[in-house]
Amino acid sequence: MNMKKTTAAWIFWVSAGVCVITSGLYVAGLISLTVCAAVLVPLFPITVLALFFWWMAGQSGGDIPFIGY
Repeated sequence: MNMKKTTAAWIFWVSAGVCVITSGLYVAGLISLTVCAAVLVPLFPITVLALFFWWMAGQSGGDIPFIGY
């Protein structure tokens, strides 16, 4: 699968934005801890991986290097 740098950036910003909004809603007392955790647990790793993919991706749309486990 080829991923362009802009695609990885979009994935990062969307998932990071959702994480920040969810955390803010929890701090404001508008959602419960369970809902906050249900959103953050799957999205935080996606955010971190997307940031790494953005960092490593080239502008040409070439292949992403293997990052290990």
